[in-house]
Amino acid sequence: MPDPRGQSAARQELDLQAEGMSSRAIFTIISNNYSAYATTLMASVREVEPDCDTFVCLVDEEIGDPARFGEGVTVVRAVDLGIDQFQDMALRYDVMELNTSVKPFMFLHLLEKEGYDQAIYMDPDTWLIERLADVDDRIATGASAVLTPHLLAPLEDALMPDDHAILKSGVYNLGFAAFSNKAEARDFLKWWSHKLRFQGQSDIPNNLFTDQRWCDMAPCFMEKLAILRHPGHNVAYWNLANRQVRALPNGTFEVDGHPLVFFHFSGLVRSEPKLVSKHQNRLQWQDLGSLQPLFQSYRAALESHGWASDQARSYAYGTRNGLKIGAPIRSLYRKLYPDRQAMAELDRDFLLRLCNQPVQQDLSRDGLIMTELMLHVHESRPDLQAAFPFGTLRGIKAYVRWFEQTAGREYGLDEAVTQQAQIAGHRHSRLSDAAVPPVPNAGRSRPYRLWRKWRKSFLNFQARF
Repeated sequence: MPDPRGQSAARQELDLQAEGMSSRAIFTIISNNYSAYATTLMASVREVEPDCDTFVCLVDEEIGDPARFGEGVTVVRAVDLGIDQFQDMALRYDVMELNTSVKPFMFLHLLEKEGYDQAIYMDPDTWLIERLADVDDRIATGASAVLTPHLLAPLEDALMPDDHAILKSGVYNLGFAAFSNKAEARDFLKWWSHKLRFQGQSDIPNNLFTDQRWCDMAPCFMEKLAILRHPGHNVAYWNLANRQVRALPNGTFEVDGHPLVFFHFSGLVRSEPKLVSKHQNRLQWQDLGSLQPLFQSYRAALESHGWASDQARSYAYGTRNGLKIGAPIRSLYRKLYPDRQAMAELDRDFLLRLCNQPVQQDLSRDGLIMTELMLHVHESRPDLQAAFPFGTLRGIKAYVRWFEQTAGREYGLDEAVTQQAQIAGHRHSRLSDAAVPPVPNAGRSRPYRLWRKWRKSFLNFQARF
């Protein structure tokens, strides 16, 4: 791929230093279904920050003309970033998790390989309105990185999201981040990328939310981190209740007396033009006031860049050799391979073996097969555990029927992993390199285990009548 700046990164870096300037790159990360968002963002960057080089990191297979993102935009595929065992990440994470997990890798690509002095990330659903002058000032005066908090004041009105919800998803909103090419920043990015290699999923009960929760540690690890409190940056549904936005006669906006620099349109739904965001219940369309024209202009820009056609775009990492990878398959893989890639090639045959391997517990009876995937779904759903207790044969049979009839529809699973007849035709031995799930009552005394076995047999006997 030719250098987007027309010369080597190292050569231009020397030229810019000689001129007393700093080389900057602005990038976003998308899969193909967010192409219209990326094109709209890049058009705004080209208008407001014409001296910045622009990049789109594509977490997908490249389709169509890369020039669709606009003049001068360089497309870098995530698979080409040199991430160790990228296909493992593409299996363990869904589309949102993978898009966020490649972020530090793309930062390092721009800073270390391309040699930029400064790299700025913006979510594809942001819209740049004014120059990022305050960000530049922080970097120019020695900041290693710049982050924006979700909130600058409490949210305690009993609506969502509130303070607690924000705390669970992360103090800083990683829809924006800027890093300078300093050792402290690069060290943090390497640590962050290491964590996201295996712990980038959305798992709020276990204190994980994609890339964001890890950046709560940023003030601890970076002495020269700048926390940008300018109210005109990263304005979005989560902070609008605490910020006063005013339209000016010249068509621009002020936020608490400061220029609106960029807005974050998180949670738009194309079919609901007056929905502020699907992620909240605090703001209605009428609450936007002078911001309504901004929302309308942004949605019109998305439509002009192919928003409608993007909805039907497939995701390259949503299947393996034609087998659909539903959420339970990804979480089962993470459960059995929490901190390493499987030794086998991660193809369709491996996924069938992963899902259809028999469970170690004695749950396959009367010709029914209880697979690791079936057990995993049951263990993750308290409602299923209550409706189909495994202490009785009746509960097991009813759950097998539910899995055949409903699991495929609810989770987007193929019949090859839901239908008993197909599972029986592809019986697999257990994966030898997978983590061994804990066996119930392991370590208990022999009399206790005998009593449990007798009780289970008695309940199964009762269930027959």
